Amino acid sequence: MAFTGIATVVYGAPDLTLAKKLFSDWGLKEASRGKTAAVFITGAGGQVIACPENTPGLPPRISEQSNFREIVWGVSDQKHLVALAENLARDRAVTLDKAGTLHTTDDSGVHIGFRLWKPAAIKAGNPTIYNQPRLRARVNAVGTTYARAAPHRIGHAAFFVPDVKVAERFYVKRLGFWLSDRYAGGAAVFLRHAARSDHHNLFMLKSRTGGIDLHHFAYEVNDVHEVFGGGLYFSRRQWATAVGPGRHPISSAYFWYFRNPLGGMMEYFCDPDFVTEKWQPHNYKMNRFSEWHLADGIHVPEGGPVRPSLAMAKAIDEAGKAAR
Repeated sequence: MAFTGIATVVYGAPDLTLAKKLFSDWGLKEASRGKTAAVFITGAGGQVIACPENTPGLPPRISEQSNFREIVWGVSDQKHLVALAENLARDRAVTLDKAGTLHTTDDSGVHIGFRLWKPAAIKAGNPTIYNQPRLRARVNAVGTTYARAAPHRIGHAAFFVPDVKVAERFYVKRLGFWLSDRYAGGAAVFLRHAARSDHHNLFMLKSRTGGIDLHHFAYEVNDVHEVFGGGLYFSRRQWATAVGPGRHPISSAYFWYFRNPLGGMMEYFCDPDFVTEKWQPHNYKMNRFSEWHLADGIHVPEGGPVRPSLAMAKAIDEAGKAAR
């Protein structure tokens, strides 16, 4: 199958106003709003949809702890969409809505969908330039900083499932995903939707409860500076860090996870490994979640010394220019 990435994520929302603030603070662009739903988009055009939790036709929760409802994968053309429908309809209910999206569940019970979707092209721009001991590539220029994040796309999803081997078999055998890496003994599996892709687009972990649940969705940003800039802004908007910032040894990506009141976590990430059909999967025996991370995140302690922030420095600078 020719998958194009994560096209849509759907949540139910007990408080739609709070959900709008959450995704706006995260850096997503609000495409539409109303009493029935709020739609936010990434730079690539992926959607995050928040609906009132009792909206008719909304898929049910997969756990009592989460208001996540559905993940929809992009498909490249109608031929593949029809083939998916025929394949999956052999042994499960598959529905087609008025917008042309297929809806069903995977073998773990996660609500999944498929729709035609082509990610928007990345706008031309200057890549991040780093200075190293043997190479001074950034000359007479100040390094990049970010006041906040503007996520380009939803890079991957992670779920707790009862049986990781069942989940792997469904996505590899039925949908044609590729195996990237495993944890031994059925503890977890990293999968990608194409031979040439980021290290993983889907991560399945063994559930400790025997049920299913959302772990997190990950949003790609430009570089580690944007991970920090976005994370600091989001923190200052009073959203709680779950873990990070830090760096994964598997996939090599920098990360910062935040708690999501709608379920699971939200992750800023950058600089993931890109692999091809030549990649040889590993079978890891020990937990390799983090090369390093700040266990308590970054926060400003109450009563601590107040130091001028970048935002304050810019404000002072602008005020000085206006006075002149």
